[in-house]
Amino acid sequence: MQKANYLFVLIALLLTQAAYSQNKRISGKVTSEQNTPIPGATVQIKNTKIATASADDGTFSLQSPNDRVTLVISSIGFSTKETEATAGSPIAVQLKEDAKSLSDVVVVGYGSVRKMDLTGSVTSLKSAQLQEIPAVSIEQAISGRMAGVQVQQTSGQPGAGISVRIRGVSSIAGGNEPLYVIDGLPQFNDDVRGANGLSTINPSDIESIEVLKDAAATAIYGSRGANGVVMVTTKSGKAGQARVTFESSLGFQSLRRKLDMMNSTEYVDFAKKYYTNSGLNTPADLANFTPSVSTDWQDEVFRTALVSNSSLNVSGGTERTRYFVSAGYTDQQGIVDNSDYKRASVRLNLDSKISDRFSLQTRLMASRSMQDGFSPAVGDNTRNFGKSGIGSVLRSVTTVGIKNPDGTYTDTSPFSFNGIDVENPVAVALEVLDRNTTTRIQGGLDFKAVLAKGLTNTTRVSGDFYHIRRDLYFPRILPSMGNGIGVAELGEYDKTSALVEDYLEYRYDFSPNTYLEAIAGVSYQKERLNTVDISASGFGTDELKSYNLSSANSVSKPVTDIVESTLLSAFGRVRFNLHNRYLFAVSLRRDGASVFAENNKYGVFPSVSAGWRISEEAFLKSVEWVSNLKLRASWGKAGNPAIRPYQSLYLGRTVNTAQGAGTGLAVGLSPTFPNPNLKWETTTQTDIGVDFGVINERYRLTFDYYIKKTTDLLALVQLPPSSGVSAGIGTGPDQIIDNVGEVENKGWELSLGANIVNNSDWSVNVDVNLSANKNKVTKTKGNKDIPAISGGNDASGSNSVIRVGQPLSAFFGPRFVGLDKDGVPIHENLNGDKDSQGRDVINALDNQIIGSPYPDLYYGINPTIRYKRFTLSSIWAGVSGATINNAGLFDLTNPSPANQYNKMKAAAELYPRPSQIAANAHLRSSRFMEDASFFRLRNVRLDYNINLRGNKTIRNFNVYASGQNLLTFTDYSGYDPEVNTFSGNDRRQGVDLGAYPASKTVTLGFSITF
Repeated sequence: MQKANYLFVLIALLLTQAAYSQNKRISGKVTSEQNTPIPGATVQIKNTKIATASADDGTFSLQSPNDRVTLVISSIGFSTKETEATAGSPIAVQLKEDAKSLSDVVVVGYGSVRKMDLTGSVTSLKSAQLQEIPAVSIEQAISGRMAGVQVQQTSGQPGAGISVRIRGVSSIAGGNEPLYVIDGLPQFNDDVRGANGLSTINPSDIESIEVLKDAAATAIYGSRGANGVVMVTTKSGKAGQARVTFESSLGFQSLRRKLDMMNSTEYVDFAKKYYTNSGLNTPADLANFTPSVSTDWQDEVFRTALVSNSSLNVSGGTERTRYFVSAGYTDQQGIVDNSDYKRASVRLNLDSKISDRFSLQTRLMASRSMQDGFSPAVGDNTRNFGKSGIGSVLRSVTTVGIKNPDGTYTDTSPFSFNGIDVENPVAVALEVLDRNTTTRIQGGLDFKAVLAKGLTNTTRVSGDFYHIRRDLYFPRILPSMGNGIGVAELGEYDKTSALVEDYLEYRYDFSPNTYLEAIAGVSYQKERLNTVDISASGFGTDELKSYNLSSANSVSKPVTDIVESTLLSAFGRVRFNLHNRYLFAVSLRRDGASVFAENNKYGVFPSVSAGWRISEEAFLKSVEWVSNLKLRASWGKAGNPAIRPYQSLYLGRTVNTAQGAGTGLAVGLSPTFPNPNLKWETTTQTDIGVDFGVINERYRLTFDYYIKKTTDLLALVQLPPSSGVSAGIGTGPDQIIDNVGEVENKGWELSLGANIVNNSDWSVNVDVNLSANKNKVTKTKGNKDIPAISGGNDASGSNSVIRVGQPLSAFFGPRFVGLDKDGVPIHENLNGDKDSQGRDVINALDNQIIGSPYPDLYYGINPTIRYKRFTLSSIWAGVSGATINNAGLFDLTNPSPANQYNKMKAAAELYPRPSQIAANAHLRSSRFMEDASFFRLRNVRLDYNINLRGNKTIRNFNVYASGQNLLTFTDYSGYDPEVNTFSGNDRRQGVDLGAYPASKTVTLGFSITF
């Protein structure tokens, strides 16, 4: 019995000790000197591995082995602080700002650097800023927020591509998209409207985005850095207790604006006026027609659409192993019936410190997305404006309903004088299959080994695989697009990219303020693209769509292709910091690319840069209000190899040839016409910049002036008929790719930032960026004009030309000067030709430059206001000086109803007296080149951080409401001034030809962290 009592006492003591141990919890709050919370601060018990991170409201809590400990608290932009803490007694810790923006770490090629040590032009956005806008794709998150970076949402279709331009455009055929480097893996965004490769990545997984703009920053990527580099770094776990964050949002999208189309009465009256004014007999079916129906096709096709986004991530770990695991799902309906975008993704990021000398970083992402589109116009004679979704909405005559009494879809070109190039838009929306299904797996391993003090070796192995299945089916009920028999297309595209790199990093500290950094390495990257395309027509049923082509009466021969390219590189960079005042950097990369000819396969891309931190000089260091003043200068070269492989080689192409007098067909070989002298487009860039900050970076200014000159422009050129051979792979009939000219971009960038108010209750911050760029072609081959499209299969009305002294893809056509007394358009007659009636004859000789698709100025304004637990942030963006070729307006205001369709109401204003003579003078002229300037509230968001004091489970709970594109100020008459029907790498820029309209969105959401 006595032993039992002893045992009971012992157990009680142990339980008491356990309970006592469990109560050894250290807690508190980390704030700035202005009492604003500091989220993400690292709180660590000194001389231990026990650590945690502060929540969004600055609070923290961790388990302690002792009653009293010393805490080490640190955060980027603040001085590290040590303080004593006692279990059970919450503490308040204030950190002193340490020139916050200067000590931020910026990711650059093959490493990172403090912002104060930068000699190049780099702009950065961190995860907290990225989360202010509910973006579906990476590019949307940076729109309007970076000087020198223009992000153009060229299509409102869910999942569609976005064009990013860094310091202007400088290429014709080589591409203008920047190089994207995601966790060290370089890759191009192909800028395919139907398959935006970057949209497969969940923006919630991103830790930071850095944009490298000048040659000092981009030359380390050599032959691929001419258009700038976008560095994307995904999130890593932090040591300490596991953090679980769940985010979810629900939005409502609607058409931003409708176009004013004629109703049935207006259309019939306008058509009758045309025949009367022209002295022509009015067709019987029009003369006796009285409208009884007036269908608004925009109302029938557009809808209020839902968009939902959810993500869950778990992060944490120890000093040895840190992890970040996430899963996300996006479901975005389009504002057009039956168009949508769905994406599911998962990610695992693992950082392991194997020993004091070895570490391993693992990145793995998998995603699957499905995009249903609305048959965009391709701009050729097969898929022109009429044979597109939006084109059918605008062209369809309003005098008929959606369906006939028997349930079939109506013919929306009901009059005998109408043409046949239009479909019932509701049938297009509901019956056409236009789907892209994308599966992507991307990942990599970085193995780091410390070889000696200051010397580290990194071996990187990365891979990226994505598969796209393209399904297109036009059913039998569509007489134009489906030919009344059913037409199907199927494409399968596999792209694999493998990267192997190894590089050494060395740092030697001569003194606390003087150091030398150097890297040197090699890189090998190989890409392989497999494509299969097949089409079929003549289906007995529409039920199988494109899923069973064997059921068609006619199946085309499959077109298959395998395209491989490799890039072999050696690179190096040296940085030298002398006394934290004088900064120097030199980089060099040598690339060998398989896409170029043997004699031009290798290129060398150098850069040099320097910086002078004047604020660290003795004569300024005593001026306390100057926190930073730095001058920067850089010069360097970068390249652009973004052309299809095999253009420099003789290849055999299979063709069908007639045998004898029509006795049959046989397969033969036809040689292509290669260009053995192809070489890189090379961009040489000079940049001069200044960074200025006062009152501990409370007010900030960055200014850059640059000159970019691109030589050896790549473009398709027409071959003379005498060549007698086929063109190279990927070109049109009788065309060859060649180096044809030079282009220059000059401009300046200005970024301003101010923390106007910053105290315990209030903070008001404003960031402003302005960018001006002037684009000019300085040379072409023989100084001859290069047309926008070589060959005859262009139904876009693009009116573009490449001419010396003008911007790339400048608009080219006659200049409209007014109407004569009969309401007939008058155009500037440059050659003086007249017809028999004395009227001007306007032809190709009267064409002149009538606009540029590129803005002179683009800008963004980003104010953020915080009051206690409320935060209001917004992003305003705008451009000025650009022109849009409103090709849709030209089509929809033709005064003639013959072989035409419905009209915009503007037709009656443009042609107050419609007639055949006026229709003959209806030309693609400056009359249809509209000002593309706009100022837009791109995003506004109101957050409220809910007070959960006393709740030990929930660390942070935030709710918000946001809106996108709620306000747009513009004079443009189309759906949206941010429009570009064709790929950003197409010569036809700034054309509005049935582009999917932009939407405005209201979103409600929340995030909760445990």
